[in-house]
Amino acid sequence: MEKIILYRNPSNFFITIFFILLSFVLHSRADPLTLIKDLIQFNVAGHPVLHKSVEWPFDPEIGIRRSRQYQELNGRYGAKAIERLGLGIDGFDRERLAAQQVRDEGHLNGIDYLTP
Repeated sequence: MEKIILYRNPSNFFITIFFILLSFVLHSRADPLTLIKDLIQFNVAGHPVLHKSVEWPFDPEIGIRRSRQYQELNGRYGAKAIERLGLGIDGFDRERLAAQQVRDEGHLNGIDYLTP
């Protein structure tokens, strides 16, 4: 297997980078110092938006307070929500529920191998 050597001499790499940066400076209408500052700011330090501190109003007790509402609407562990999703949202939920109840009659939660 052959090794691919891009730069035999490390100084060639730095000269190439220098000329690339120089070409950016020559083609831009901005001040070269602005270009260098932007290169450092956006590539090394990160965008200024990333360094802003943000505060979010957070109440750790709200989950406990809303648990009752969630369980009334969706059942414990979301059992009613899963059932509603399984019945569909196209308006034929009652027909599907009746068909599923007929299908599952005499089965233990839909499991055949445990029934005699």
